[in-house]
Amino acid sequence: MIRDALYKRKDQDIAALLGDQESVSYKELALRAAKLQTVFPDTSNQHIAAIFMSDETDFLASLFAVLQAGWTAFPLNDRLSSDELSDLLCYVPVQLILTSENLKQKCQNAISLCITPPQIVSVNCFYNMPQTSSEIKTVDPDTPMLLLSSSGTTGKVKLVQLSERNIAFTVHAYLEHMGYEKYQDPDPRYALGTPLFGIYGLLITFSCIIRGFPLLPMANNFTLDKLYRSAQEHSISHYDGGTLAAVLMDQTLGRPIPYDISTLRYFGFGGSKAPEGTLERLSAAFPQIRFWSGYGMTEASPLIAQPFQGLPADKLASVGLPLPGIEVLLKTEEGTTGEPDKLGEIIARGPNIMIGYYNNREATDEVLHNGWLHTGDIGYFDKDGYLYICGRKKNMILVRGFNVFPEEIETRLLNSALVKDCLIYYQTDKPGTETVCADIIPSGPEITTEMIYRWCEEHLADYKRPQHIRLTKTLEKTSTGKTKRSKE
Repeated sequence: MIRDALYKRKDQDIAALLGDQESVSYKELALRAAKLQTVFPDTSNQHIAAIFMSDETDFLASLFAVLQAGWTAFPLNDRLSSDELSDLLCYVPVQLILTSENLKQKCQNAISLCITPPQIVSVNCFYNMPQTSSEIKTVDPDTPMLLLSSSGTTGKVKLVQLSERNIAFTVHAYLEHMGYEKYQDPDPRYALGTPLFGIYGLLITFSCIIRGFPLLPMANNFTLDKLYRSAQEHSISHYDGGTLAAVLMDQTLGRPIPYDISTLRYFGFGGSKAPEGTLERLSAAFPQIRFWSGYGMTEASPLIAQPFQGLPADKLASVGLPLPGIEVLLKTEEGTTGEPDKLGEIIARGPNIMIGYYNNREATDEVLHNGWLHTGDIGYFDKDGYLYICGRKKNMILVRGFNVFPEEIETRLLNSALVKDCLIYYQTDKPGTETVCADIIPSGPEITTEMIYRWCEEHLADYKRPQHIRLTKTLEKTSTGKTKRSKE
Protein backbone atom coordinates (compact mmCIF):
# COMPACT_ATOMS: atom_id res chain seq x y z
CA MET A 1 0.00 0.00 0.00
CA ILE A 2 2.19 2.84 1.31
CA ARG A 3 5.34 1.10 2.57
CA ASP A 4 6.12 -0.34 -0.87
CA ALA A 5 5.01 2.69 -2.94
CA LEU A 6 8.55 3.90 -3.64
CA TYR A 7 9.91 0.39 -4.11
CA LYS A 8 7.41 -0.19 -6.92
CA ARG A 9 8.97 2.77 -8.77
CA LYS A 10 12.57 1.60 -8.34
CA ASP A 11 13.08 1.13 -12.09
CA GLN A 12 11.62 4.48 -13.16
CA ASP A 13 13.96 7.29 -14.16
CA ILE A 14 11.19 9.89 -14.26
CA ALA A 15 11.53 12.86 -11.91
CA ALA A 16 10.50 12.31 -8.33
CA LEU A 17 11.77 15.42 -6.59
CA LEU A 18 12.38 18.74 -8.31
CA GLY A 19 14.62 21.45 -6.97
CA ASP A 20 16.94 24.35 -7.68
CA GLN A 21 20.05 22.33 -6.78
CA GLU A 22 19.16 18.87 -8.09
CA SER A 23 16.30 16.88 -9.53
CA VAL A 24 16.21 13.29 -8.34
CA SER A 25 14.51 10.42 -10.16
CA TYR A 26 12.34 7.79 -8.52
CA LYS A 27 15.04 5.25 -9.34
CA GLU A 28 17.70 7.24 -7.47
CA LEU A 29 15.39 7.92 -4.53
CA ALA A 30 14.59 4.20 -4.21
CA LEU A 31 18.28 3.33 -4.44
CA ARG A 32 19.15 5.70 -1.60
CA ALA A 33 16.37 4.24 0.53
CA ALA A 34 17.67 0.72 -0.13
CA LYS A 35 21.20 1.68 0.96
CA LEU A 36 19.91 3.30 4.13
CA GLN A 37 17.80 0.25 4.93
CA THR A 38 20.99 -1.67 5.71
CA VAL A 39 21.32 0.19 9.05
CA PHE A 40 18.12 -1.36 10.39
CA PRO A 41 18.60 -4.63 12.30
CA ASP A 42 16.17 -7.36 11.36
CA THR A 43 13.88 -7.74 14.35
CA SER A 44 10.47 -9.15 15.12
CA ASN A 45 9.77 -6.16 17.37
CA GLN A 46 8.39 -2.95 15.96
CA HIS A 47 11.02 -0.29 16.59
CA ILE A 48 10.85 3.47 16.10
CA ALA A 49 13.25 5.60 14.07
CA ALA A 50 13.27 9.39 14.25
CA ILE A 51 13.91 11.41 11.08
CA PHE A 52 15.43 14.80 11.83
CA MET A 53 16.35 16.76 8.72
CA SER A 54 15.12 19.50 6.43
CA ASP A 55 12.81 19.15 3.42
CA GLU A 56 15.17 17.46 1.01
CA THR A 57 15.81 14.28 -0.91
CA ASP A 58 17.45 12.66 2.12
CA PHE A 59 14.27 13.11 4.15
CA LEU A 60 12.20 11.00 1.74
CA ALA A 61 14.94 8.39 1.28
CA SER A 62 15.13 8.07 5.07
CA LEU A 63 11.36 7.91 5.47
CA PHE A 64 11.01 5.03 3.04
CA ALA A 65 14.04 3.23 4.45
CA VAL A 66 12.28 3.24 7.83
CA LEU A 67 8.94 2.11 6.39
CA GLN A 68 10.41 -0.59 4.16
CA ALA A 69 12.29 -2.02 7.16
CA GLY A 70 8.96 -2.43 8.95
CA TRP A 71 9.73 0.20 11.58
CA THR A 72 7.60 3.12 12.77
CA ALA A 73 8.72 6.49 11.37
CA PHE A 74 8.86 9.50 13.68
CA PRO A 75 9.40 12.60 11.44
CA LEU A 76 10.53 15.66 13.37
CA ASN A 77 10.73 19.36 12.62
CA ASP A 78 14.38 20.27 12.04
CA ARG A 79 13.70 23.71 13.55
CA LEU A 80 13.33 22.20 17.04
CA SER A 81 15.90 23.30 19.59
CA SER A 82 18.08 20.72 21.36
CA ASP A 83 15.89 21.10 24.45
CA GLU A 84 12.68 20.45 22.54
CA LEU A 85 14.22 17.52 20.68
CA SER A 86 15.52 16.07 23.93
CA ASP A 87 12.05 16.13 25.49
CA LEU A 88 10.65 14.10 22.61
CA LEU A 89 13.52 11.59 22.55
CA CYS A 90 13.21 11.04 26.30
CA TYR A 91 9.49 10.40 25.86
CA VAL A 92 9.73 8.00 22.92
CA PRO A 93 12.16 5.02 23.00
CA VAL A 94 13.76 5.74 19.65
CA GLN A 95 16.42 3.27 18.52
CA LEU A 96 17.76 5.31 15.59
CA ILE A 97 17.92 8.96 14.57
CA LEU A 98 18.42 9.55 10.86
CA THR A 99 19.79 13.02 10.32
CA SER A 100 22.07 15.12 8.14
CA GLU A 101 25.65 16.06 8.92
CA ASN A 102 24.77 19.69 9.69
CA LEU A 103 22.18 18.62 12.31
CA LYS A 104 24.20 15.83 13.89
CA GLN A 105 25.58 17.99 16.72
CA LYS A 106 22.09 19.13 17.71
CA CYS A 107 21.05 15.46 17.93
CA GLN A 108 24.09 14.61 20.05
CA ASN A 109 23.22 17.42 22.44
CA ALA A 110 19.62 16.22 22.63
CA ILE A 111 20.32 12.57 23.54
CA SER A 112 22.46 13.40 26.55
CA LEU A 113 19.48 12.94 28.90
CA CYS A 114 18.12 9.76 27.30
CA ILE A 115 18.30 6.67 29.53
CA THR A 116 19.21 4.57 26.51
CA PRO A 117 20.64 6.97 23.93
CA PRO A 118 19.63 6.13 20.34
CA GLN A 119 22.15 5.61 17.58
CA ILE A 120 22.65 8.69 15.41
CA VAL A 121 23.08 7.96 11.70
CA SER A 122 24.25 10.66 9.29
CA VAL A 123 22.57 9.66 6.04
CA ASN A 124 25.08 11.55 3.89
CA CYS A 125 27.64 8.81 4.55
CA PHE A 126 25.58 6.06 2.94
CA TYR A 127 25.16 7.25 -0.62
CA ASN A 128 28.65 6.23 -1.73
CA MET A 129 27.99 2.63 -0.74
CA PRO A 130 27.71 -0.03 -3.47
CA GLN A 131 24.26 -0.67 -4.86
CA THR A 132 22.23 -3.00 -2.67
CA SER A 133 18.87 -4.71 -2.84
CA SER A 134 16.21 -4.49 -0.18
CA GLU A 135 13.08 -6.33 0.79
CA ILE A 136 9.88 -4.81 2.05
CA LYS A 137 9.13 -6.29 5.45
CA THR A 138 5.51 -7.37 5.87
CA VAL A 139 3.84 -5.49 8.72
CA ASP A 140 0.29 -5.54 10.07
CA PRO A 141 -1.36 -2.53 8.32
CA ASP A 142 -3.23 -1.66 11.51
CA THR A 143 -0.09 -1.15 13.63
CA PRO A 144 1.53 2.29 13.95
CA MET A 145 3.35 3.36 10.79
CA LEU A 146 3.82 7.02 11.71
CA LEU A 147 4.24 8.98 14.93
CA LEU A 148 3.42 12.65 14.40
CA SER A 149 3.44 15.57 16.80
CA SER A 150 0.04 17.01 17.54
CA SER A 151 0.29 19.25 20.58
CA GLY A 152 1.90 20.12 23.83
CA THR A 153 -1.30 20.68 25.80
CA THR A 154 -0.54 21.32 29.50
CA GLY A 155 3.08 20.67 28.68
CA LYS A 156 2.49 16.95 28.04
CA VAL A 157 3.49 15.48 24.70
CA LYS A 158 0.75 14.23 22.38
CA LEU A 159 1.93 12.09 19.49
CA VAL A 160 -0.58 10.77 16.98
CA GLN A 161 -0.25 7.12 15.95
CA LEU A 162 -1.35 6.52 12.36
CA SER A 163 -1.47 3.13 10.69
CA GLU A 164 -0.74 2.24 7.09
CA ARG A 165 -4.46 1.58 6.64
CA ASN A 166 -5.25 5.11 7.93
CA ILE A 167 -2.87 6.71 5.45
CA ALA A 168 -3.81 4.49 2.50
CA PHE A 169 -7.48 5.45 2.94
CA THR A 170 -6.83 9.20 2.85
CA VAL A 171 -4.34 8.97 -0.02
CA HIS A 172 -6.90 7.06 -2.09
CA ALA A 173 -9.63 9.57 -1.17
CA TYR A 174 -7.43 12.54 -2.06
CA LEU A 175 -6.53 11.11 -5.47
CA GLU A 176 -10.16 10.22 -6.20
CA HIS A 177 -11.33 13.72 -5.35
CA MET A 178 -8.75 15.57 -7.43
CA GLY A 179 -10.35 14.88 -10.80
CA TYR A 180 -7.16 14.78 -12.91
CA GLU A 181 -9.00 13.16 -15.80
CA LYS A 182 -11.97 15.51 -15.57
CA TYR A 183 -9.71 18.56 -15.79
CA GLN A 184 -7.45 16.94 -18.39
CA ASP A 185 -4.32 17.15 -16.25
CA PRO A 186 -2.14 14.68 -18.18
CA ASP A 187 1.08 15.36 -16.27
CA PRO A 188 0.48 16.82 -12.78
CA ARG A 189 3.60 18.38 -11.27
CA TYR A 190 3.28 19.48 -7.66
CA ALA A 191 4.69 22.30 -5.56
CA LEU A 192 4.35 21.58 -1.85
CA GLY A 193 4.08 24.60 0.42
CA THR A 194 3.83 22.64 3.68
CA PRO A 195 6.64 20.75 5.44
CA LEU A 196 7.36 17.10 4.68
CA PHE A 197 7.40 16.11 8.35
CA GLY A 198 3.71 17.04 8.87
CA ILE A 199 0.70 14.98 7.90
CA TYR A 200 -0.44 17.35 5.14
CA GLY A 201 2.96 17.23 3.48
CA LEU A 202 3.12 13.46 3.87
CA LEU A 203 -0.35 13.02 2.33
CA ILE A 204 0.67 14.91 -0.81
CA THR A 205 4.05 13.17 -0.94
CA PHE A 206 2.57 9.68 -0.69
CA SER A 207 -0.07 10.60 -3.28
CA CYS A 208 2.57 11.86 -5.73
CA ILE A 209 4.73 8.76 -5.31
CA ILE A 210 1.80 6.38 -5.81
CA ARG A 211 0.83 8.15 -9.03
CA GLY A 212 4.38 8.97 -10.14
CA PHE A 213 3.96 12.75 -10.07
CA PRO A 214 7.04 15.00 -9.71
CA LEU A 215 7.12 17.01 -6.49
CA LEU A 216 8.85 20.27 -5.52
CA PRO A 217 9.08 20.81 -1.72
CA MET A 218 9.18 24.56 -1.07
CA ALA A 219 7.95 25.15 2.48
CA ASN A 220 11.36 26.45 3.56
CA ASN A 221 11.54 30.21 2.94
CA PHE A 222 8.40 30.20 0.82
CA THR A 223 7.76 33.27 -1.31
CA LEU A 224 5.24 33.93 -4.04
CA ASP A 225 8.06 34.89 -6.40
CA LYS A 226 9.68 31.50 -5.78
CA LEU A 227 6.42 29.72 -6.54
CA TYR A 228 5.81 31.63 -9.78
CA ARG A 229 9.41 31.16 -10.90
CA SER A 230 9.17 27.42 -10.17
CA ALA A 231 5.95 27.21 -12.18
CA GLN A 232 7.82 28.58 -15.19
CA GLU A 233 10.99 26.50 -14.71
CA HIS A 234 9.37 23.18 -13.79
CA SER A 235 5.91 23.47 -15.41
CA ILE A 236 4.23 23.23 -12.01
CA SER A 237 0.50 22.53 -12.36
CA HIS A 238 -0.64 21.84 -8.78
CA TYR A 239 0.04 23.58 -5.47
CA ASP A 240 -0.90 22.27 -2.02
CA GLY A 241 -0.03 24.06 1.20
CA GLY A 242 -1.03 26.75 3.64
CA THR A 243 -3.23 29.73 2.92
CA LEU A 244 -0.25 32.10 2.94
CA ALA A 245 0.03 31.56 -0.83
CA ALA A 246 -3.60 32.61 -1.28
CA VAL A 247 -3.15 35.70 0.90
CA LEU A 248 -0.05 36.78 -1.02
CA MET A 249 -1.72 36.21 -4.38
CA ASP A 250 -4.70 38.24 -3.24
CA GLN A 251 -2.50 41.08 -2.00
CA THR A 252 -0.66 41.30 -5.33
CA LEU A 253 -3.68 41.11 -7.65
CA GLY A 254 -3.32 43.54 -10.54
CA ARG A 255 0.47 43.63 -10.42
CA PRO A 256 2.44 42.28 -13.40
CA ILE A 257 3.72 38.70 -12.96
CA PRO A 258 7.21 38.45 -14.53
CA TYR A 259 6.89 34.71 -15.14
CA ASP A 260 4.86 32.39 -17.34
CA ILE A 261 2.47 30.70 -14.91
CA SER A 262 0.11 29.32 -17.55
CA THR A 263 0.76 25.73 -16.39
CA LEU A 264 -0.84 26.36 -12.98
CA ARG A 265 -4.19 24.56 -12.77
CA TYR A 266 -4.95 23.96 -9.09
CA PHE A 267 -4.38 25.48 -5.64
CA GLY A 268 -5.39 23.50 -2.55
CA PHE A 269 -5.20 24.99 0.93
CA GLY A 270 -5.27 23.53 4.40
CA GLY A 271 -4.33 24.35 7.97
CA SER A 272 -6.20 27.64 8.35
CA LYS A 273 -9.13 29.31 6.70
CA ALA A 274 -8.43 31.82 3.94
CA PRO A 275 -9.70 35.33 4.73
CA GLU A 276 -13.25 35.95 3.60
CA GLY A 277 -13.59 36.66 -0.12
CA THR A 278 -10.01 35.63 -0.96
CA LEU A 279 -10.81 32.53 -3.01
CA GLU A 280 -13.64 34.31 -4.80
CA ARG A 281 -11.32 37.12 -5.91
CA LEU A 282 -8.58 34.68 -6.95
CA SER A 283 -11.03 32.56 -8.94
CA ALA A 284 -12.18 35.63 -10.84
CA ALA A 285 -8.61 36.82 -11.48
CA PHE A 286 -7.25 33.38 -12.49
CA PRO A 287 -10.13 31.57 -14.24
CA GLN A 288 -7.79 28.80 -15.48
CA ILE A 289 -6.98 27.80 -11.87
CA ARG A 290 -9.36 26.04 -9.51
CA PHE A 291 -9.01 27.09 -5.86
CA TRP A 292 -10.36 25.23 -2.89
CA SER A 293 -9.80 24.49 0.80
CA GLY A 294 -10.10 21.14 2.50
CA TYR A 295 -10.46 20.28 6.17
CA GLY A 296 -8.76 17.82 8.45
CA MET A 297 -6.32 17.29 11.29
CA THR A 298 -3.40 15.03 12.10
CA GLU A 299 -5.67 12.74 14.14
CA ALA A 300 -7.72 12.11 10.94
CA SER A 301 -4.62 11.35 8.82
CA PRO A 302 -5.56 14.15 7.88
CA LEU A 303 -8.60 14.51 5.60
CA ILE A 304 -12.16 14.81 6.87
CA ALA A 305 -13.70 16.88 4.07
CA GLN A 306 -12.59 18.01 0.62
CA PRO A 307 -14.26 19.26 -2.57
CA PHE A 308 -15.07 16.43 -4.97
CA GLN A 309 -13.44 17.21 -8.34
CA GLY A 310 -14.51 20.82 -8.13
CA LEU A 311 -16.22 23.45 -6.03
CA PRO A 312 -19.27 25.45 -7.13
CA ALA A 313 -18.67 29.19 -7.25
CA ASP A 314 -21.14 29.77 -4.43
CA LYS A 315 -19.40 27.20 -2.18
CA LEU A 316 -15.86 28.62 -2.18
CA ALA A 317 -16.15 29.49 1.51
CA SER A 318 -16.74 25.82 2.34
CA VAL A 319 -14.23 22.98 2.78
CA GLY A 320 -16.20 20.67 0.53
CA LEU A 321 -17.98 17.43 1.36
CA PRO A 322 -17.16 14.74 3.93
CA LEU A 323 -15.08 12.00 2.33
CA PRO A 324 -16.98 8.90 1.23
CA GLY A 325 -16.66 6.30 3.98
CA ILE A 326 -16.33 8.92 6.72
CA GLU A 327 -19.24 9.91 8.94
CA VAL A 328 -19.23 13.57 9.97
CA LEU A 329 -21.73 15.04 12.41
CA LEU A 330 -22.06 18.13 14.58
CA LYS A 331 -22.25 17.89 18.35
CA THR A 332 -24.62 20.45 19.83
CA GLU A 333 -26.12 20.98 23.27
CA GLU A 334 -29.16 19.01 22.09
CA GLY A 335 -27.13 16.06 20.75
CA THR A 336 -25.55 15.15 17.41
CA THR A 337 -26.96 16.19 14.06
CA GLY A 338 -26.25 16.34 10.37
CA GLU A 339 -29.00 18.85 9.66
CA PRO A 340 -28.17 22.05 7.75
CA ASP A 341 -27.50 25.35 9.48
CA LYS A 342 -26.92 23.78 12.91
CA LEU A 343 -23.77 25.07 14.58
CA GLY A 344 -21.73 22.53 16.57
CA GLU A 345 -18.43 20.79 17.22
CA ILE A 346 -17.33 18.67 14.27
CA ILE A 347 -16.98 14.97 15.08
CA ALA A 348 -15.89 12.28 12.63
CA ARG A 349 -15.69 8.49 12.44
CA GLY A 350 -14.09 6.29 9.78
CA PRO A 351 -11.01 4.33 8.65
CA ASN A 352 -8.93 7.52 8.66
CA ILE A 353 -9.16 8.06 12.43
CA MET A 354 -5.95 7.56 14.38
CA ILE A 355 -5.12 4.53 16.51
CA GLY A 356 -4.69 6.88 19.47
CA TYR A 357 -2.06 9.05 21.10
CA TYR A 358 1.21 7.30 21.85
CA ASN A 359 1.50 6.29 25.53
CA ASN A 360 -1.26 8.72 26.49
CA ARG A 361 -4.55 6.98 27.21
CA GLU A 362 -5.96 9.98 29.05
CA ALA A 363 -5.53 12.31 26.06
CA THR A 364 -6.88 9.62 23.70
CA ASP A 365 -10.02 9.17 25.77
CA GLU A 366 -10.59 12.93 25.72
CA VAL A 367 -11.00 13.05 21.94
CA LEU A 368 -12.09 9.53 20.96
CA HIS A 369 -15.52 8.37 22.08
CA ASN A 370 -16.94 5.14 20.61
CA GLY A 371 -14.78 5.64 17.51
CA TRP A 372 -15.82 9.28 17.08
CA LEU A 373 -13.05 11.86 16.88
CA HIS A 374 -14.02 15.11 18.59
CA THR A 375 -12.09 17.72 16.60
CA GLY A 376 -12.61 20.78 18.78
CA ASP A 377 -13.52 22.78 15.64
CA ILE A 378 -16.87 24.50 15.20
CA GLY A 379 -18.79 24.31 11.93
CA TYR A 380 -22.07 23.73 10.11
CA PHE A 381 -23.50 22.09 6.98
CA ASP A 382 -25.44 23.93 4.30
CA LYS A 383 -28.51 22.47 2.62
CA ASP A 384 -26.35 20.67 0.03
CA GLY A 385 -24.17 18.97 2.63
CA TYR A 386 -21.12 21.24 2.24
CA LEU A 387 -19.17 21.78 5.45
CA TYR A 388 -18.18 25.23 6.70
CA ILE A 389 -15.63 25.95 9.46
CA CYS A 390 -16.45 28.80 11.82
CA GLY A 391 -13.69 28.74 14.38
CA ARG A 392 -11.50 26.75 16.73
CA LYS A 393 -12.55 25.41 20.05
CA LYS A 394 -8.92 24.70 20.77
CA ASN A 395 -6.24 27.23 21.58
CA MET A 396 -3.90 26.28 18.74
CA ILE A 397 -2.04 29.06 16.94
CA LEU A 398 -1.04 28.60 13.31
CA VAL A 399 2.29 30.26 12.43
CA ARG A 400 3.46 29.96 8.81
CA GLY A 401 1.83 26.55 8.54
CA PHE A 402 3.24 25.29 11.87
CA ASN A 403 1.00 24.33 14.78
CA VAL A 404 1.90 26.21 17.97
CA PHE A 405 0.31 25.29 21.28
CA PRO A 406 0.26 28.03 23.94
CA GLU A 407 0.45 25.58 26.85
CA GLU A 408 3.73 24.14 25.60
CA ILE A 409 5.40 27.55 25.36
CA GLU A 410 3.99 28.59 28.73
CA THR A 411 5.41 25.44 30.35
CA ARG A 412 8.85 26.08 28.90
CA LEU A 413 8.86 29.72 29.96
CA LEU A 414 7.78 28.79 33.48
CA ASN A 415 10.66 26.31 33.68
CA SER A 416 13.11 29.13 32.97
CA ALA A 417 14.45 31.32 35.74
CA LEU A 418 12.99 34.42 34.13
CA VAL A 419 9.23 33.96 34.34
CA LYS A 420 6.87 33.79 37.31
CA ASP A 421 3.68 33.49 35.25
CA CYS A 422 2.71 33.98 31.63
CA LEU A 423 -0.01 33.88 28.99
CA ILE A 424 0.63 32.95 25.37
CA TYR A 425 -1.87 34.12 22.76
CA TYR A 426 -1.88 35.37 19.19
CA GLN A 427 -2.50 38.49 17.18
CA THR A 428 -3.55 38.65 13.55
CA ASP A 429 -1.03 41.14 12.20
CA LYS A 430 -2.38 40.76 8.67
CA PRO A 431 -5.00 38.51 7.05
CA GLY A 432 -4.05 34.84 7.24
CA THR A 433 -1.01 35.47 9.48
CA GLU A 434 -0.99 34.71 13.20
CA THR A 435 1.82 35.93 15.46
CA VAL A 436 2.74 34.50 18.87
CA CYS A 437 2.51 37.01 21.72
CA ALA A 438 3.25 36.75 25.43
CA ASP A 439 2.12 38.57 28.56
CA ILE A 440 4.71 37.77 31.22
CA ILE A 441 5.04 38.36 34.93
CA PRO A 442 8.84 38.39 35.35
CA SER A 443 10.48 36.51 38.21
CA GLY A 444 12.20 39.67 39.45
CA PRO A 445 12.54 43.40 38.79
CA GLU A 446 15.87 42.89 37.01
CA ILE A 447 14.28 40.79 34.23
CA THR A 448 13.87 42.62 30.91
CA THR A 449 12.10 41.75 27.69
CA GLU A 450 15.49 41.53 25.96
CA MET A 451 16.56 38.78 28.38
CA ILE A 452 13.39 36.80 27.62
CA TYR A 453 13.78 37.26 23.86
CA ARG A 454 17.34 35.91 24.11
CA TRP A 455 16.18 32.92 26.16
CA CYS A 456 13.50 32.12 23.58
CA GLU A 457 16.07 32.24 20.77
CA GLU A 458 18.12 29.58 22.56
CA HIS A 459 15.31 27.29 23.72
CA LEU A 460 12.41 27.56 21.25
CA ALA A 461 12.03 26.85 17.55
CA ASP A 462 11.80 30.12 15.63
CA TYR A 463 8.10 29.73 14.80
CA LYS A 464 7.27 29.23 18.50
CA ARG A 465 9.08 32.33 19.73
CA PRO A 466 6.87 35.22 20.92
CA GLN A 467 7.28 38.15 18.58
CA HIS A 468 5.64 40.56 21.02
CA ILE A 469 6.42 40.34 24.75
CA ARG A 470 4.71 42.55 27.31
CA LEU A 471 5.81 42.56 30.95
CA THR A 472 2.95 42.88 33.40
CA LYS A 473 2.29 42.62 37.14
CA THR A 474 -0.90 40.54 36.94
CA LEU A 475 -2.75 38.11 34.68
CA GLU A 476 -6.50 37.69 34.72
CA LYS A 477 -7.60 34.37 36.22
CA THR A 478 -10.80 32.31 35.99
CA SER A 479 -12.77 31.25 39.05
CA THR A 480 -10.79 27.99 39.12
CA GLY A 481 -7.44 29.79 39.13
CA LYS A 482 -6.53 29.18 35.48
CA THR A 483 -5.17 31.96 33.31
CA LYS A 484 -8.00 33.45 31.29
CA ARG A 485 -7.54 33.11 27.51
CA SER A 486 -9.47 36.06 26.13
CA LYS A 487 -6.84 37.79 24.01
CA GLU A 488 -6.43 37.91 20.26
